[in-house]
Parts: sequence; C-alpha cells; structure tokens
Amino acid sequence: MERFEQLKKILEYRFDCFGFRETSDYIEAYCPQEKKELLDRAEILQKQTFYFRDRWDMEPCPTPFFVTLDNWTTSPNGDPEWVYMLNRHDFLCRLWQAYIMTGKKAYVDKLLWYLWNWMEKNPITLTGTEATRPIDTGIRCMNWCALCLDLIGGGFLGSAETEILLENMGRQLENLQKRYIGKYTLSNWGVLQTTAVCACFLWFRDFFAESGLEEWAWAKLREQLELQILEDGSHWEQSAMYHVEVLNACTRLLAYIWQAEKTGICLNESARCAAGNLGQKEDGACAGWLVKIVLKMSRHVLYSSAPDFMQLPQGDSDITDIRDVMARAAVISALFPVFKKEEAGEQGIYRYAAGKHLDMDSAWLFGIWGIKRYERLEPKAPHILSWFCQDSGNLYLRNCWERNGNFTWMANGSLGSSHGHGNQTQICLYYHGQPFLIDSGRYSYREDEPLRCRLKSPQAHNVCVIDGQSGGEPDGSWTYASFGENLKNYFREQEDVHYMEMPVHGTLKDKTPYVIVRRVMVIDAGIWLSVQDVICAGKHQIREYFHLDTQVRAERTKEGIRLKSKEACLHAVSPEPFQIERTVVSGRYNEKSETLMLVKECMMEDRLTFSTIFLAEGIRAEPAQVFVYDGEKPVSSQTVTGWDICTKQGEKRTLLVWNRETFQGGKMYLCHGVPVYGKAMVLKEEKGRYTRIRLKS
Repeated sequence: MERFEQLKKILEYRFDCFGFRETSDYIEAYCPQEKKELLDRAEILQKQTFYFRDRWDMEPCPTPFFVTLDNWTTSPNGDPEWVYMLNRHDFLCRLWQAYIMTGKKAYVDKLLWYLWNWMEKNPITLTGTEATRPIDTGIRCMNWCALCLDLIGGGFLGSAETEILLENMGRQLENLQKRYIGKYTLSNWGVLQTTAVCACFLWFRDFFAESGLEEWAWAKLREQLELQILEDGSHWEQSAMYHVEVLNACTRLLAYIWQAEKTGICLNESARCAAGNLGQKEDGACAGWLVKIVLKMSRHVLYSSAPDFMQLPQGDSDITDIRDVMARAAVISALFPVFKKEEAGEQGIYRYAAGKHLDMDSAWLFGIWGIKRYERLEPKAPHILSWFCQDSGNLYLRNCWERNGNFTWMANGSLGSSHGHGNQTQICLYYHGQPFLIDSGRYSYREDEPLRCRLKSPQAHNVCVIDGQSGGEPDGSWTYASFGENLKNYFREQEDVHYMEMPVHGTLKDKTPYVIVRRVMVIDAGIWLSVQDVICAGKHQIREYFHLDTQVRAERTKEGIRLKSKEACLHAVSPEPFQIERTVVSGRYNEKSETLMLVKECMMEDRLTFSTIFLAEGIRAEPAQVFVYDGEKPVSSQTVTGWDICTKQGEKRTLLVWNRETFQGGKMYLCHGVPVYGKAMVLKEEKGRYTRIRLKS
C-alpha cells in the first residue's frame, strides 16, 4: 500500500504538470481533423469495432470489423497481421485521449474493460500465442506504461487494480527476456521489446521483481542500436517504415525519461547515460548516447523525405507523412543537450519540416511542457541538399527545400532484412513537387497473396532485368531464391550537376554471371540521364521498367513520351522505343491502385548499353556526337553516351558518360571540337565557349 501511495503521489503531480486540459485545448485549436477522427474512432471502439489506420500502424487495415473478443487471436479478414495489430493495444490510448477531450467516463470504463478482458483471456507462457508474440508484447507494454501513468495519476486505478495490472505487466516483461533470441539483436523486434522494458522500469520498478531485467534491457538496447543503425544514420533493414518504428520507440523512451526526471523520479545510471545531463546548459555538458542516435536517425528521415515530407515506400514501407516524426525530433533536440555549436540550430530544421504547430500524437506525448518548448523554436530550412548514404547505398538529391522542388532517390544497397525489396540500382524522382517515378510499395505480408512476391521483385522497381531473373527472385513473403550483390557506389557532384554509379552483380539460373552498372546524371533544372550497362555472356532478353505515379498521364509524341501530373510535365526520351503498360502499385498496406509503367524491351548478346533521359518541359535533347581525337567517325553510344541539351532559355549543355575503357589508340576525345577526357562530364556552352564539369576521371 505504501509503494502505491508513493507512486500515486508522483503520478498525480505528473498528471497536473502534464497539462491535459491545456493539451486538449491545443489539439482543439490546431488539430481539429485529428480530433474528429479520434472521437469517431472512440465511438466505434465502444462497440468493439476495430480498424487500424493510425499514421505509423505497421500493417494498416482501413476496413472496420466487429469482434466479440471471446478470444484475441481470431482474424476477421484472414490476415494474421490483423491479430497482431489488435494485440498491440494502440487503440486503448485513443480511448484515454477521447476521455480527456470530452470528459466522458464511458471511454475510460471501456478502456478498463478491454484491459481486464485481455488479461483474463491471454495467459503469459513461454510458448506464447498469436496474441503474445514478443514484438507485440513490447509494443503493448509500452502502451500499458502510458495508460498506467494516466489512469493512476487521474485516479482511475486504486491500489488493488494497480497491483494486478502491474503484476501482469511484470510477467510480460520477464517473458520478453526469457523468449529473447539472438536474431532480435539485429531486428526492429528487439528494439521494440527493450525500449518497453526500460520505459516500464523507469516508473514502476518497485512493483517488479529484482531480477536484473532492467539492466539487461538497457545493455541490450544499446547493443541493438549500435548494430542496427549504420554510420550514415539509416537502419540496416532497408525499410523506411521500420526505421521510423525503431526511431519512434526510442523517442518515446526519451520522452518518458524526461518526464520521469521532471516529476522527481530518481533515474538510474543507465537512463542518465542514455539521456545525458538533463537540464544542464553549459557548453561542457554532453548529450547521452540515445539522444545522439535519435537525432542521427531523425536527420536521415528528414533528408530522405520527398518535397511534401512524405516517406518513400522503400522496402516494406508505406507512403507516410513524416512531419510528426520531425516534430518529436525538434522537441527532443530542445529538451536534451546537443552542445556542438555547429549543431545549435538543429532543432530549427525539424521545426521547419514539422510545421507551425505540433500534431496531435506529439502533443499527447509531450504535453504542455513540450508544446511550449516547440512553439518557442525558430524554423530554419536545412542547408544540406544532397544526402549520400554510402553505408546503406542510398542517395537523396533535391534542388531546394520548397514543396515545388525536384527530388531524386537512388538505391543500390544490400537486401537488409526480410523487409528489403529487389530495388538495387533503382531511381525514383519528383519534378516540380510531383512524384513521377515511384516505388511500387508492399501491399501485403500474406504468403497466399500473389501480389506480395510481385511487389518485392525487381520487376516492380525502376530497374532493368535480364531474362526476368537478375536482381533477385522472391519465393515467399519473407524469402528469396536468389539476390544480386551490390558493389561500391560512386557519387560526386559539382555545381548543379550530380553523378552516381550503381553496380550490381549476380548469377542467372543457368549459372551465367552478370553485371549491371547504372550510371545516372542529374541536373537541378530538371534533367535526369540514366545509362544502363549490362554484361552477361550469351543472348538474353532485357526489360527496363519505369513505374509512374497514379496521377501521371502518359502520351506518345514524336520525341518520346510526355508525362503530365497536375501542372508539371516531363518528357521521356530514348533511342529505344517505350511500351506503355498497366501495372499495380500499393501506397499503403492493404491498399492497391492501378497505374502505368514505361517498359523498354530488347535483345542483347554479351553486352549492351542503352540510355533514357527525362526532361522538364521546354528542354530539348538529341544524341551528341563524340569522336576519338584522331578518328573521323563518331564513336558508338556503347562506348560513350552523349546527349546535347538545350533549355528554353537557350542554355546548352552536353552530357557525356563513358561506358568502356579506352585501351587502344588515342585516349582523348572530341565533342563539339572540344577536347574531353574522363568517365563522366558535362560541357557547358556559353557564348561559344565551353566549360568542362568533370564528375569522374
């Protein structure tokens, strides 16, 4: 009883300081649509009707289903992922929020009914059930942690109920340690478990058995993050969605550490080490290791987002608004010390991306404390435009941070985890703020869904494929029969020109080895040159794919294909003809749409090099002639790919990409009478004079 009274006193203080009334007023003023959706959902939750379409639901299902909850392991739509979503208990937090917004105690009564029902129907065992998988247990316990803080602080749980609830939570946390296996150390599953253990122990350690579980979780969390987060800030699994899931869990843990310290909880050494010197403002203070990781991961999310601050569907991911992630990064960078002078304005770049006001979920997480900190931050547009992630093999380019800017994503990394897709050498692009070339998404995780394997395959990405085999062949929802291996990427930029080489190699079914090198040159004004260099002994069929956004319309012109999305237009030009075919893409789990794709098909023998160029409207392109210095005939485009470009303002450039090594005769070349040498170059003509911009020698 004494420990309950002590806890209750602390949580009542937190309840008051959190400012639920002020937070509710803030949401009313600045998040009216989110509030409406929250209250609509709370009403159907009263009737045991469920759908899952929160922003970061891993497996959304927008279709509502009524469930009796005689057990918690029955899927109404046949997808086991629906059961996993149900047992994570994110929806319970919505009932609490609806109570705060309306004062209707019926929402709390139903929330408690769900809790007691779940505990009664789901014993905690070593073997586990579909309701108690480790990943879902971790997420559920993190949600229970938040609910216990609020329910006890708000006077809705007495001593007896608290003891029962925390005793059950403690058994679930112990179960996580007992069922922990080695592969979780390299998986997002592991982080979603250990962050929950750390968060629950922050507040309720006096109610849990002294077993070394807390220290185990902190040590394991640090080990997990050191392995999973690459030096460039990306998550090794090659999935934007699961990168954010890991980041959100870590951010939530930091928020609870900050709240605990503010309410008088004595932090243990592990929590202090993770958070750093809370509240200290001297230049000598240092940020904790977890703060550094959260900000490093947040930077990656920012720079890899599209002009509209949407997450790209890399690997198993959806197209998702990342502004709430940026809002939380802004608050974290303001609450925790980051004292390098060159990083002093970092919170401003997150505020710039997040917008003027906090979103609803971020406001609930930080309360009025965090809201006030956020509102005081000054937005500041990032000065970085190119984000080259050489560790994960991703490159993100933009010409500005305005919403009508151009944006390019290129990917040539390892598979990562089972969430990775066959997207090696892929290019996606936005022009004038509109998506044109896109990733196809994921749609489903079900083994019996044919679209699952199709969307994982290289054919669903903007790449070229040899005999329908190169790049990788998925043979199940989580497995591949083969996969290509990427070599080291090359990237360089000068002025407004960016150049990337993406090599990948592998073996066909008949043991024939292949190498594909994609060379891409991007100019900020709206020019994308893609050169495919394919090496594979014998005769083979090549198909190159360009998947178009659902809003893009395609029409043939004498120059090539005109692509239009709203007011933005691009032209696709190629010496080889395009086919326009229909295909299916998935912007969100459980949702699919028809769209168009451009396909080039040709036969090759031993080696073939071919190119495609995308141009903003008003820019013209035609093949350029390149000569060996002492030669009379132009060299083949197989040796040097050359395109002459002329903008509507009359600016002229020549794009040159060498595909073969010059090992005989003269090593210098001529283009427009100008001597050139290198592997990638742009000639810039102005008043009859040429300037060389060499990107690779």
